[in-house]
Amino acid sequence: MSDGLDRRAFFRIVGAGAAAAATAAGCTQAPEKILPYVVPPENLVPGVASWYATVCRECPAGCGLLMRVREGRIVKVEGNPDHPVSRGRLCVRGQASLQGLYDPDRIKRPLRRDPSGALTEIGWDEAEKLLVERLAELRRQGQARRVALVSQLEAGSLARLMDLWVEALGARPRLSHEPFAYEALRAANRLTFGVDAIPAYAFEEARVALSLGADYLETWLSPVGYAAGFARMHAVREGKPGRVIHVEPRLSLTAANADEWIANTPGSEAALALGILRVVLDERLHPTLPGRELEALQTVAKAVSVESAARASGVTAAKIRQLARALAEAQPSLVVGGGVAVTARNATETQVAINLLNYALGNLGRTVRFGPNSAFGKLSPYGELLALTRAMEKGEVEVLLLAHVNPLFTMPAQAGFEAALAKVPFVVSFARHLDESAARAHLVLPDLTPLESWGDYAPQEGTHGLMQPGMLPPPGFEPRAMGDVLLSVGRALVPGSQARPGPFRWKGFQEYLREAWQTLGREVAPGVAPEAFWEASLRRGGFWRPVPATPVRLRVEALQPMVMTAPTLAGAQDGLALLVVPSSRHYDGRGANKPWLHEAPDPMTQIVWDAWVEVPVETARRLAIREGDLVRLSSPHGAVELPAHLSETLHPGAVAVPTGLGHSEYGRYAKGVGANPMRLLPVQADPTSHGLPWLSVRVTLTRQRVRLPLATPAGVTEVDPRREIIHTVDLRTFLELEKKEKVPHEPHPSLYPDVQYPEHRWGMAIDLDGCIGCQACVVACQAENNVPVVGRAEAAYGRSMHWLRVERWWDRGHEPRAHAPQARFLPMLCQHCGQAPCEPVCPVFAAYHTDEGLNAQVYNRCVGTRYCGNNCPYMVRRFNWHEYSGPPPAEILGPLRRPYLGVPELFHLQYNPDVTVRGKGVMEKCTFCVQRIAEGKDRAKDEGRPVRDGEVVPACQQTCPTQAIVFGDLKDPESRVSKLSHSPRGYHVLGELGTRPAITYLMKVTRPEPA
Repeated sequence: MSDGLDRRAFFRIVGAGAAAAATAAGCTQAPEKILPYVVPPENLVPGVASWYATVCRECPAGCGLLMRVREGRIVKVEGNPDHPVSRGRLCVRGQASLQGLYDPDRIKRPLRRDPSGALTEIGWDEAEKLLVERLAELRRQGQARRVALVSQLEAGSLARLMDLWVEALGARPRLSHEPFAYEALRAANRLTFGVDAIPAYAFEEARVALSLGADYLETWLSPVGYAAGFARMHAVREGKPGRVIHVEPRLSLTAANADEWIANTPGSEAALALGILRVVLDERLHPTLPGRELEALQTVAKAVSVESAARASGVTAAKIRQLARALAEAQPSLVVGGGVAVTARNATETQVAINLLNYALGNLGRTVRFGPNSAFGKLSPYGELLALTRAMEKGEVEVLLLAHVNPLFTMPAQAGFEAALAKVPFVVSFARHLDESAARAHLVLPDLTPLESWGDYAPQEGTHGLMQPGMLPPPGFEPRAMGDVLLSVGRALVPGSQARPGPFRWKGFQEYLREAWQTLGREVAPGVAPEAFWEASLRRGGFWRPVPATPVRLRVEALQPMVMTAPTLAGAQDGLALLVVPSSRHYDGRGANKPWLHEAPDPMTQIVWDAWVEVPVETARRLAIREGDLVRLSSPHGAVELPAHLSETLHPGAVAVPTGLGHSEYGRYAKGVGANPMRLLPVQADPTSHGLPWLSVRVTLTRQRVRLPLATPAGVTEVDPRREIIHTVDLRTFLELEKKEKVPHEPHPSLYPDVQYPEHRWGMAIDLDGCIGCQACVVACQAENNVPVVGRAEAAYGRSMHWLRVERWWDRGHEPRAHAPQARFLPMLCQHCGQAPCEPVCPVFAAYHTDEGLNAQVYNRCVGTRYCGNNCPYMVRRFNWHEYSGPPPAEILGPLRRPYLGVPELFHLQYNPDVTVRGKGVMEKCTFCVQRIAEGKDRAKDEGRPVRDGEVVPACQQTCPTQAIVFGDLKDPESRVSKLSHSPRGYHVLGELGTRPAITYLMKVTRPEPA
């Protein structure tokens, strides 16, 4: 350019002109009339959030939840710090629960199947009348036993009401169904201790924890609670760095976070547990045991030698002895097992061996506590649902009511549930979304979501979580609480039931719930007025009290010598064992309709928006399978086709398929994505536990002549030791460094003068020894900051919009290339550099440095040159290539030419009003949740005091199950973040560039294997 106008000046003028034009345009808009509330709603102050406590129901773990409500709509959910299960934390599925509320594919009104077979909308009065007429006819005929009700796991007032309802009608007893029911745990506890329950496992009390296939950081029983226990036991910051060992054929997220991962032969966990028990008994590594019990334990273990256990498991005899000694030396230790992926037909024997091992090591009552017992113990075994299916096939069920269960998707295809369902004359589904089972019902009754509902849930003994609605249903939706429907139908069917003491005397479920809690208050708090107990429980989110562990006795008379047999796997002898892996994002399939979960990368594979089959590299080489090749998996029970993902960390005799995808219904985000591995599994239940044997088939792989490249935002994933990205330190070196009073981190020299911060410099410390890579922080950031969903095509093209990503790096150390790598996790977000490379290259000063250390971005000044993104060495800036915040267009033009999702009409309601929604052509990135910083400063100013340490909590820190993230003021020498920034483990990613980041990473502490 000429006449003294350089490139930067040109863009400055363009940016200023655009701002002026926008201002002028704004002045010409027609005035709007703002009408204030005539009678302001209670507890509603415009611009000020209200918080309501409830319970998360995305899985049976039942974590405590807080709903952030702005102007009558929920905009964010967070963990309830008072709740004893989650203690203020949430997993990735809990954070995404908000999208179930605003899902545009929710059922709006009751649906009835018309004569043509289509589902058409009807009113609630007509819907209830249809149900009452059908049930009344069966009662007149004396056929009430032909009514069956199947619900998800309920442990509270709704469960009692459903049981009361089926009893008053004379129907079959209710079945409580969950696909992941852990029946073998209960069966083993009945055999060894005479207790039909699932105990609590105190990871935080163990010094050495051994897991035989239990994925306790992903889906096993209570992952958020166990992740916190794992961190307290394992993180060096707690001062008691325990050791964690995980045995599983596949490197799962739990295995990746263990100090030692042992890849065993699939299904050999029982042999390994018995081998360890044999060593403990032979070498007298156990505490003193009564003679009769010791003799019984020896009787059980005598049929197993360490060498035979080694041959069966693929684990060396020396390693088995080492594991036994490590567990015995640690007081106490903990052994757990029973993960879904390794649940074979010998699962009960495996759990019996684990129970005996824990008993011999003295862990009962210490790290294994029967009390408080888990609500999973209330579930009906899979075998009972299979028996109901057979009764349906025989015409013994006239009316089937399904309450938030989807057996058509979660049962093996060969179980025949679809054909049996077609033989039931009247099927009623209480559902929020039209899933596979609801789509085949004759009457669909839309229920409220958990965030709109009254209710309660007790995930374990002594913990009673109370649920309350945070808002009314979105406009256009007319759901009704299932409890209200049951009470209304019950009153119509049972004469006089509405009068006291009739079984259905309550006007609605809220009244029923309130009375139940007032009764509970009289029992547990007799000195408190029942109404006061109810109000206090609402504010707190429930009521909880400690439950002491109940002593259990070893059933010596029931113990028999165990014959160590490998599980029988159906299928070709040269096939590969099928590992059906519960998805940490989609669980059993109920999370497949939430785009936040689709777009959050799978922690281990980093794949988004796809299902896959994990194939060992050895097998792939033999079958000439490449990454992304479509592969047909065939078992004796069915076949599915999935793209291949090659793995160096999978047992060569197995393949793995995650659960949750493969829906034929369930809304636009779930339908037609992936394949359901349930089509490959057998029907028969295990005769001992009556559970489904998930590890029961071998599959053969056939490469198809199609390639489907898997979508992933990950780029280079191998750690380069020459770059300062992932740092580790072994435990011995760390303990030596910790003895030093302070380890200064001298900044690299810079040509720029040091930036002065007059009051605050906000910063963060991320403990890589605590981060487990679970992705909860990613979705929490997305929910808090209105980060858009871009869809599969854009994500595959590298245009993911996440402000925060959790990178999974493969660290081979100094081993040769063929060595199986170690997985390392690194949360990466804007580093808020003191000398930020992005700032000086912006021609319109949209990127600038604040006097509190934030690298800020002025959205309405940005003209989209993307110079800042090109100059950022951390690759954390995101550019809006499209109008992601608006409704989706039919198609975008681009290299992949595929439609993207955009934002459906209802999803706009979930936006956080405190955060600007960015438009096309604007660069965005992490702001350290600047809106929360402003809120904390305003609160402190109003109260006439400085901001307290820990008062400002960004979304990522708030949800982290292991508390690996700490935020605060680096200028406050007493703040936690300031002290951690001077930790001997502290370092800056790419610190050699001299960017002077405000984020300090604390090195991952490795624990080398004992000699």
